[in-house]
Amino acid sequence: MAEAPKLLYIVVVDDGEKSEGKGNESFRYTRPVLQSTLQLMGCKARHAFKISRRVFEVMRNECSGDALPFMGMEIAGLDVSEGYSEKESDQHSDGCLKQGEVGDDLVSEKNEGSYSKPFELYKRQTTVFVKREAFLDVVCDALALYKYVGPNKRSDLVLACRIRERKESVTVLLCGTSGCGKSTLSALLGSRLGITTVISTDSIRHMMRSFVNEKQNPLLWASTYHAGEFLDPEAVAEAKAKRKAKKLAHVSHSLSKDEVSEGPGNGRPDTRPSDVGSCTNELIGAKQMAIEGFKAQSEMVIDSLDRLITAWEERKESVVVEGVHLSLNFVVSRYH
Repeated sequence: MAEAPKLLYIVVVDDGEKSEGKGNESFRYTRPVLQSTLQLMGCKARHAFKISRRVFEVMRNECSGDALPFMGMEIAGLDVSEGYSEKESDQHSDGCLKQGEVGDDLVSEKNEGSYSKPFELYKRQTTVFVKREAFLDVVCDALALYKYVGPNKRSDLVLACRIRERKESVTVLLCGTSGCGKSTLSALLGSRLGITTVISTDSIRHMMRSFVNEKQNPLLWASTYHAGEFLDPEAVAEAKAKRKAKKLAHVSHSLSKDEVSEGPGNGRPDTRPSDVGSCTNELIGAKQMAIEGFKAQSEMVIDSLDRLITAWEERKESVVVEGVHLSLNFVVSRYH
């Protein structure tokens, strides 16, 4: 008796979730896809490999009653019974691969001289359809065998599946000074989480340079450490003085409101700034100019990065971004 073909695909079907003009939502898992999903939820690579293999073995050998039939089921607008003969439909009526029967058919057709089998038919013969809850149960049982237990295990798996199925996405931002290990950590995170898009802000700056020459925007072409040399010291000093005056005015206004609410004569000393309008445009030093140049260049890069992240999120694509141009203000303002 010929051995049954291996299980290559697990199609997970969501009950009750239907799109307009389409049938039940589904996603086709292969072993590498399931392995990357497990890594995304925190499994080590070697454990994810073994767990994914275990899940496919269970699905192949012990198809439960939750497995869905092939005949008459419409998934994502595709009638999976299309192209099946009556004999083939009987073989798959229980929704599981039947050991031996499919293999015997392959051998018999080969003996008859048919060495090329249509890929779609072969794909159906190596595919099992299963409901979402049954799939999660099998994966969670396999996770427990490798000590991946915890109150949030199932919810972490559900979130990882949603990210892998492009129903959600994750964006990782790594900021820090030069030489602190951002590039190394971003590569490790991308590999561990299965995120294929890993980009640095230096790459974004290099891309921006292709749209403008050095004479038009010398600040963009300058090194991050020498960007301040291309700024006008007087303009920088004036802008800094205006920011300081605005900040002092805001503090003075806040203190005035506190005095009104607490009433006069409360014995508190007068802590209002006396130099609200006394900010002068004093020229700043070389070190401060270097910092201001870095900030100005970072603002240009972050503006383009913000649009890129928005596009990635709209397409449900996960990404890891690292770079010295990232700032905590950008991270906090975007995601809080």
